[in-house]
Amino acid sequence: MYKRSGAPLRAKQRLKGLRLQATDVDWSTGEGPEVSGPCMSLIQAMTGRRSALADCTGDGVEALRARA
Repeated sequence: MYKRSGAPLRAKQRLKGLRLQATDVDWSTGEGPEVSGPCMSLIQAMTGRRSALADCTGDGVEALRARA
């Protein structure tokens, strides 16, 4: 649900070109540089909470941080 959200959450634009991979549940989405971490942290990052990226790793973290 969050992945496709437009205004005001803008998750669709925020996640474009990135792959999200949960480390605590069987879930992933997207293609591109990876952002991995706990599912709740990924959800928070999708909605623009930069602080959630402290729990995440991967080549896509800095791109997602810049879009938050």
